[in-house]
Amino acid sequence: MPTILGLAALFLLATDALNMDLSLMPGVSAKNLIIYLIFVVLALRMVVSRGSIMVAGQLQGAFIVQIGYAIVTWLVAALLIQYPYYNLVSSGIKLKTGLIDHYIFFLVFLFGVRTTDDALKVIKGLLFGALAANIITILDAAGIISLGFRIREDGRTAGAIGESNQYAAFIILFLPATIAAAVAAHGFRRLFWFGATLVGCMTLVMTASRGGFVGLAMMCAVGAYLYRHLISYSRISGWVFGSLILLVLIVSFSQYGNLLAERMIGTSGSIDASTASSGRSDIWATALGVMFANPITFITGFGWDAYAYMPFQFSPHNHYLALWFNLGLVGLGFGSYLLFSAIGRARRASLLAAPPLRGQLIAFVLGTVGVATAVFFVDLHKPWFYFWMYGGVAMRMVLCAEKEPLTEAVTPRLKRPTVRRDPYGWAHSGTRP
Repeated sequence: MPTILGLAALFLLATDALNMDLSLMPGVSAKNLIIYLIFVVLALRMVVSRGSIMVAGQLQGAFIVQIGYAIVTWLVAALLIQYPYYNLVSSGIKLKTGLIDHYIFFLVFLFGVRTTDDALKVIKGLLFGALAANIITILDAAGIISLGFRIREDGRTAGAIGESNQYAAFIILFLPATIAAAVAAHGFRRLFWFGATLVGCMTLVMTASRGGFVGLAMMCAVGAYLYRHLISYSRISGWVFGSLILLVLIVSFSQYGNLLAERMIGTSGSIDASTASSGRSDIWATALGVMFANPITFITGFGWDAYAYMPFQFSPHNHYLALWFNLGLVGLGFGSYLLFSAIGRARRASLLAAPPLRGQLIAFVLGTVGVATAVFFVDLHKPWFYFWMYGGVAMRMVLCAEKEPLTEAVTPRLKRPTVRRDPYGWAHSGTRP
């Protein structure tokens, strides 16, 4: 099963990277049909083995409550309130693809993985797929191949995901896991994964997404604080400095250097909040103004997908505002809980786990922090599927770490004052936190 899941993850990412449309009917494509089939197989296996379905029960509960409330508000909006032009069928399809499918993807990768080795294999599949997407994006932008990837008028690439800011969030989600794979490997494999990291950084520059870079900065800051007792700054600084020098040289001789400088320094330095936020502050103010005109919606929301049928010119450009506007406090609370509870559980488990599990748990924490920050500035669509695939694997790693923690029996061996035995090179001492 882990091999099948890894190949499925690689296939899904490859089809997006190759810009292949595999839609079979509205709301159903060959890609999610594969996941549905795996889901059925896993469900039958659990029935036969009488396995528990309440693994990661709190996250599952949050999914179920959010989906249930979305269904109720969808029916109320369509049948009782009857918003102008509100379409029951199309909004129902969005509910399926935007919430229910996320839950199914999470369950498939949660129950399809059973051991640490299984989890690491599936993560490798995700990372290979992300690397393929990044390489194809670079080749398409250079004109070596032509897959029709969109280049915005300002020169920013939309990449394999199809939109610059969403693609940036996708990149920073898997960037820490790629680094963790590099530091856990040896020889040529280490060089390969560090090369994959550099490719990811290059494509992030090509998106010139300020939200993506804010997410990256937040990821680094939060990670430096949460894992300050594990970090050997003298060792990491060398790798970081060398990577930055190489990346700066590449950017300096490409067309993206001026674009990045203009977006990060020129526009952001404006005293006009609307210009500095690329108009997002106006979008958010307009949406909140409509909510203030109907104060009850701060609690209830307007209903599932109601924002799309309001006379707004732009999408909300904020995941949390979209949840609040459509689903009220229930959507905002449980939607935020899904992200931050996953971060908290993975962080606690990372303090119990031994390498190489520890490195990948830390990577998930950092990647999710980056995404949780980036979605304050962008609406995600495709990347959520990959996030919940990754999240399902990560929660299985959490369960493995909690089941077999780094016990006190092995702690004395780790207390010897040497960092050469630490395969990650992160610990300034061998003491377990």
